[in-house]
Amino acid sequence: MPSAFPGMDPYLEDPTYWSGFHTRMIVSMGAAITRLLPGGYYADVEQHVWLEADDGEEQIPFAVPDAFVASGRGGGTATLGLAVPTAESAIVNLAKAVKRRGPRYLHIVDKKGSRVVTVLELLSPSNKSRGEDREAYLAKRSEYLATGTNLVEVDLLRDGERIPMGRPRPPLADFYALVSRAEHFPKASVWAISVREQLPIIPVPLKPEHGNVILDLQPCFARAFDDAGYETRIDYFHPPAVGLRTADAAWAAGLPKPNDLRKSED
Repeated sequence: MPSAFPGMDPYLEDPTYWSGFHTRMIVSMGAAITRLLPGGYYADVEQHVWLEADDGEEQIPFAVPDAFVASGRGGGTATLGLAVPTAESAIVNLAKAVKRRGPRYLHIVDKKGSRVVTVLELLSPSNKSRGEDREAYLAKRSEYLATGTNLVEVDLLRDGERIPMGRPRPPLADFYALVSRAEHFPKASVWAISVREQLPIIPVPLKPEHGNVILDLQPCFARAFDDAGYETRIDYFHPPAVGLRTADAAWAAGLPKPNDLRKSED
């Protein structure tokens, strides 16, 4: 049974539902893209992972180090060479690094070059709240753009601080989608979406010679919504966790509620 809303359901912004919906929506978008990708590409779900000191003082993206020194068989402390090391000033205990997992995202890979050509991010509350997670995401976003990676960013959250979308500012809206094609950077396309309308159909860029695949966000949402059975879990007789604007709240009050439809079928 579909959501009460024609597009994104604002009730899913509630923390009770968001994490599960985020995962389902990412998987749904990945499946839709995979069906359309030309040969030589694949799309997969990845997860942001951070290394964080156990005292919480440092957080860096997890990656394989640029270089490492392999240990010998003995695993001892023998010193090679003729020089004697200077005596240390102190012995300290370093904070242990622990992996902390963040939101999932999609990437599209060129099989031949094993290169990520496009990243698709579905924003999470942590991306829109001031703090280390937002700063880490913005740094990663800048890295995508600086390295010639196509970026697709979908923001289905009304709450929080918007991710910068350049100048001029796009129209005021409830939700947004942004597509940055590497060869057109710094220009990017933005879709401003009202809670009263369906989610848009957007292009997902590949390498220049292969153009785009078309991603219809509304069927992806419907699949994620239906698979989780949200119509039986959401109480539409109370306002959403993040309140609608007054005019939109009045409009939403007149929508047929899945709860009502379900009762009429019983």
